[in-house]
Amino acid sequence: MKDRIRIVTACGVGMGSSLILKMMIEDLLKELDINAQVENTDIGSIKSTNADIVVVQTFHKDKMENIAKVVITIDNFFDKEKLREKLIEGLDKVKEVQN
Repeated sequence: MKDRIRIVTACGVGMGSSLILKMMIEDLLKELDINAQVENTDIGSIKSTNADIVVVQTFHKDKMENIAKVVITIDNFFDKEKLREKLIEGLDKVKEVQN
């Protein structure tokens, strides 16, 4: 199994909602005591990130085919509890694939 899971958040330009999602995910990972690498980028650059998990707003979902093992879509990225649920589910899926 890999040492660290790689999570990438993405949005149109890579500086707005993806940065907010990155910070929220880092907070959640800290609360959950999970070691993972988190970065944010723009949609156009996401293919080169080699992510285990990609987190994007729902309207970007169609652009995420074959980008990562797990794609998490978010409608309301200020809903931290929903993000927590989806993140835990995504982390579990990645761990299954890695084992």
